[in-house]
Amino acid sequence: MPQVTRGPALSAMQYQVLARKWRPQYFHELVGQDHVSRTLLNALQSGRVAHAFLFSGPRGSGKTTTARILAKALNCHVAKPGEPCGQCPACAEIAAGNCMDVLEIDAASNTGVDNVRDLIERIQYRPARDRHKIFIVDEAHMLSTAAFNALLKTLEEPPAHVVFILATTEYHKIPATILSRCQQYSFKLIRYPLIFERLKHIARSENVRISDFALEQVTFASGGSMRDAMSALDQVIAFGGETVRDEDAVMLLGLVEPKVLSETVRAIGSGDIDAILKVVAGQVETGQDLQNFCRRLLGQFRNLMVVKAGVSDTALLGVPESLLPDLRSQAELFSKEDLLRLFDAFLRVEADLRYATQVRFQLEMGLIELAQITRLRPLEEVIADFTRLAGGDAPARTPAATTRPAGAPSKPSPPAAPPAAAASSVSRPVAGPRPVRSAQSSMPPGEAPKAEAATDSPPAAMPLPEGVHDSRELILRISAHVRKESLESILQAISGAELQGGTLILDPGPISEFYRRQIRENLPVIANAASEVFGKPVNVQISGSPPQGRTSAPVNRPDPPGERKPDVLERAKKEGVVQSFLEVFPGPVKAEEIDS
Repeated sequence: MPQVTRGPALSAMQYQVLARKWRPQYFHELVGQDHVSRTLLNALQSGRVAHAFLFSGPRGSGKTTTARILAKALNCHVAKPGEPCGQCPACAEIAAGNCMDVLEIDAASNTGVDNVRDLIERIQYRPARDRHKIFIVDEAHMLSTAAFNALLKTLEEPPAHVVFILATTEYHKIPATILSRCQQYSFKLIRYPLIFERLKHIARSENVRISDFALEQVTFASGGSMRDAMSALDQVIAFGGETVRDEDAVMLLGLVEPKVLSETVRAIGSGDIDAILKVVAGQVETGQDLQNFCRRLLGQFRNLMVVKAGVSDTALLGVPESLLPDLRSQAELFSKEDLLRLFDAFLRVEADLRYATQVRFQLEMGLIELAQITRLRPLEEVIADFTRLAGGDAPARTPAATTRPAGAPSKPSPPAAPPAAAASSVSRPVAGPRPVRSAQSSMPPGEAPKAEAATDSPPAAMPLPEGVHDSRELILRISAHVRKESLESILQAISGAELQGGTLILDPGPISEFYRRQIRENLPVIANAASEVFGKPVNVQISGSPPQGRTSAPVNRPDPPGERKPDVLERAKKEGVVQSFLEVFPGPVKAEEIDS
């Protein structure tokens, strides 16, 4: 009968995972818990060691490891205060977990009062060899109420040779009577830079070639737990061998590539539905869990809000430092109000995915809804428009479908005007270049014939720059001077412009509310670019906005009694917000109430 070779199997069984192989053996090797190691070292060196300790904190933060190091320091045979030697029989056996005088008890499987009674019986016996008999109770919060009560007296006044070390991940479940009898140490999540440096040292010692990007992904996937980080690194090395590729690390950790998150955010910001559907389709084709993708995208919006608030701490953001420039670029696409609305809406999308029968369709519709949210107008602007309407002024911003061209009257048209006249005031894109109009090229309806005749004289408008013949060329020339790529493309999409003295009036035309808001927020930048093109200071404003700079405000002529308010009422009823309000509260609205 041939002999069976067991070499490879034996070798596999002898492998020790990184979390155990690189477990700290001394206080100075503890990562991210300096406040604990320093206090314990000082207590050991001064001889002020308590008889009961409680270590609490998140998983993988070093509670059990610290308990073992403390046990070695208490029972070390070498007379060196503080740090254990690591070579004597006591240190070696504690590190291996087979020391007779250091007992590790799993409270999750020994929860009853009978187990505690057995523990109390064993306390009476002196140590077999070392100075102290040490009991490490892991997951101490799992003990029952009766077990805790049985332990109270012994924990308060144990024999001189006994030391208790309790460890728990749920501090709030420990009774106050136990807390008052222990010296408490709170362990914290480990900072990402410290985990990254530790993993880098381990990878170098293990002769594994792995990029900083892949190590960053492993680090930030750990959530601040060193054990989780080492387990993830072990898994990545098992897949990639001595050379780990970036895409392998992302795939194995179940992460979403930062590039995919960036594409999704930009598609939502620009309202690009086609790009949104392509991103979701790509996640489905690669086998990505859509719920995990949703959670990662939710975290991305959170990070954008943190960046928008001016925070640049990578530990607070939870992202590698290499991704900060791209995050800042994405945050510029939204206001703080937009990000709050997007996050709130996406929370509902993420909750709906848990119960959806068609997860892909639910996610697609949710992302498309997010793309529409960025087009909503703030309530303050709508109220400001109503205030201007009540005062007889034109609204600062109106929807693209009802935007008036530059030079249109600033006050509402009389109600007697025919529908055709009203329709002619709607701004529509036209094919081919449009000539640059001056302020005197059109007059408000209802002017006297003498005033209309006066407009036939040559207008005193600012001359166009050399080589510019129409508004299209002027807009292209100005967009080339803004030195901001996103704003340049937005300017090239507007309909035209009009010169009024020393002011350039931009006619956005039927563009999205997002583009209109970007133009409004960057008017100083556009004004600087226009001043460079004309060679002298130029004011810039949007068609329909109140005049700024040196441009004089239009004069509002009083309307005859009984004419203005009905027209204002009809215009107000056309607003989407007002229509929604009237659907809920279908009461009569009097024209006299508009001014209030």
